[in-house]
Amino acid sequence: MNEAEFSIHTPSENVLTLDRAVLLYHGRSGGALATVHEVMTVDGAPVIGAGRAMTAQAARELAAALLQRAAHGGFLPETVLYTHGDVLLWWVPPARRHIAFHVGEDHAEAFGGRERGEVVPQPGLVFAASSRTWRVWAVKGNRRPTPQTPLYQGPYFNVDAQCRICQGNVPVPEGTTVEKIAAWNDAFLRSYFTHPNVTGKLVGYRGGSYAFWRDMLDQRFAKFPERVLVDAKTTLGALLGERESA
Repeated sequence: MNEAEFSIHTPSENVLTLDRAVLLYHGRSGGALATVHEVMTVDGAPVIGAGRAMTAQAARELAAALLQRAAHGGFLPETVLYTHGDVLLWWVPPARRHIAFHVGEDHAEAFGGRERGEVVPQPGLVFAASSRTWRVWAVKGNRRPTPQTPLYQGPYFNVDAQCRICQGNVPVPEGTTVEKIAAWNDAFLRSYFTHPNVTGKLVGYRGGSYAFWRDMLDQRFAKFPERVLVDAKTTLGALLGERESA
């Protein structure tokens, strides 16, 4: 029999001890039964003892304990789109946010300086992070994405044609739990954007990506011009279906 390794993170400094075990039984007709078993320690190892049927009161007590735990770390905000293992996808609604650039000397004059930063309108974004990847796509509109939502190339410097983010020397958070979303957002949005990472179009804009972001920094647009977004030719649902190779 395969053994699964797991760990428990408590929401406080209290130490959890193994006390009882709950076994669930399901019948072919859809019925279910739960039994509660005392856990004894024999020769330093936990052993599950004989069980008894779970009473309604015991079920309520267990539910209350689990809900208390969920209140600390199990709540999923609306921005979370998908979570499985260490893979986390989330949505960042469109908003005015600060963006900063540090471009090469050869682009400085046309860009208005080597270092520039302003608060500008930015599109809705979908981020994916895991131990293997860090990616970002743009989405149109201000509604929470669904599996049918088309994805667009992340219109930022340091993002390649597969929407992978070049980390460079930017420190990223450890772990991809829900409470780290703000830290992942900051790691991307508060970093310096230095150069385009695509061979094709980063944005569909006359003059290219440098001209586009120069005009954004010059406050030419009151709202992010979604017409410039380049179709990534996939949807959120298709992306989730391809998550193993993402």
